[in-house]
Amino acid sequence: MKILENYSLKNHNTLAVDCYCDQFAEIKSLSDLEALPKDIKITEMLIMGCGSNILFTENLSRFVVQFKPRKHITIVDNLVVAWAGTPWNDLVNWAVNKNLGGIENLALIPGLVGAAPFQNIGAYGTELQDSLVWVEVYNWQTGLYHRLSNEECLFSYRHSIFKYHDQPWIISRIGLDLRNDKPVNISYQPLQEKFAGQSKNPSFKKVAQAVTEIRQSKLPDPYKIPNAGSFFKNPVIDSQVAQRIQRRHKDLPIFETKHCEGQKTSAAWLLEQCGFKGHREGDAGFYDKHALILVNHGNASGQDLLKMTKMAKRAVKIKFGIVLEEEVRVL
Repeated sequence: MKILENYSLKNHNTLAVDCYCDQFAEIKSLSDLEALPKDIKITEMLIMGCGSNILFTENLSRFVVQFKPRKHITIVDNLVVAWAGTPWNDLVNWAVNKNLGGIENLALIPGLVGAAPFQNIGAYGTELQDSLVWVEVYNWQTGLYHRLSNEECLFSYRHSIFKYHDQPWIISRIGLDLRNDKPVNISYQPLQEKFAGQSKNPSFKKVAQAVTEIRQSKLPDPYKIPNAGSFFKNPVIDSQVAQRIQRRHKDLPIFETKHCEGQKTSAAWLLEQCGFKGHREGDAGFYDKHALILVNHGNASGQDLLKMTKMAKRAVKIKFGIVLEEEVRVL
């Protein structure tokens, strides 16, 4: 493992923001993990996957560790076990090609496997926590490995213990319960429309293909138009707030939730009503096909992009009384 000094992260985040870190190391294997210095404090280390869910706003006085993408998936004790550096979509494709269900609705989500439990990724009515059995972590200060159960991960909507723990952990592997008898979930309207008039029980592979087509039709390729996917979480509001807004906006989208109390509404819809779909100031803006996608049209700085998100949050708060919460990690 080679440690680089004063290293540019521009090519290591999908918003293409140029910033520098004090030290940088690339992780390719367990031996690289075990070779990390053991005296680094938690506040001095940043663990990265593909950098697809992060906004840098300044240079980092940190040791940045990034996993190099490498597919490694096995089956152990009837569980699908994947290395943290495995590209997430490679894992989805591997599973559906083996007729194993549970994560097909999460197709084409960018990033690596190790980032999935950190964020408790989810899409189209499915979340990682629905299939995850355990997460293996490496403690870089003790040199020991430990497994956290699903319950110990404290999952909630786009949240987990990994976002606020005070342990020097790096996610190294995950274990998933994926089976060929799991029911498919096509409850979300876009999927219902895709399968209208077809079998009510499409294969896992067909669901993954449908999700891929939907996402490609709405979301920009980060390697062509730099972006970090959905910038804000879909707000969870109580029924009284929903009724108040619907008195003026009858078309307010409302979705039922499985893992949190209240009703979920669409952050993209709220932003679009405030005029942010396609809005641009300099090189910072929101995508013209989806108001939830913050994009860098060229050389926007992290501060330029942050200013745009603050403007959007303020507009939604004034118009609807709803405070948007970032899904992307802002540093």
